[in-house]
Amino acid sequence: MLNGLIISLACGLRLIAGAPSVEAAQVAKTYTYAGPWKTTNRKLDGKMTCVITPVWNQRWQGRFYGTWQGVDFDYSVNFQGPPDDLRGTATIDGALYDWRGRINGQRFRANFTGSRYEGSFDLQRVSAPAVADEMRPPAAAAAQGKLAR
Repeated sequence: MLNGLIISLACGLRLIAGAPSVEAAQVAKTYTYAGPWKTTNRKLDGKMTCVITPVWNQRWQGRFYGTWQGVDFDYSVNFQGPPDDLRGTATIDGALYDWRGRINGQRFRANFTGSRYEGSFDLQRVSAPAVADEMRPPAAAAAQGKLAR
């Protein structure tokens, strides 16, 4: 009986190993969006980039980063739902936020409410290298010869 179990497990593992799973294929893809965020209760608008990674079964992770008033920020946020009804919560710098949004091939839009700020963002799909150059702080870009002197 134990031998039968071992053989069954070995065959099952061989079948699983031979074909990539949907989850593994989804995790390998990332989508990059960049653009403005706007706050409605206080003027704190800025630009950011978001790299979205499908995790599994309508679950996603977004890495939001950029520079605001000379200070770099970088937050990872988990969210869920189909692309046309995404929702999530996050605690950022001690403030709790709820947001709802939608994503398609070219745009990622959302509205957020929170214990500190409220507003929205409207990001456009971009290629990752273009975002890296655009969002790089001026000192780093100058060091790489990206700014005219």
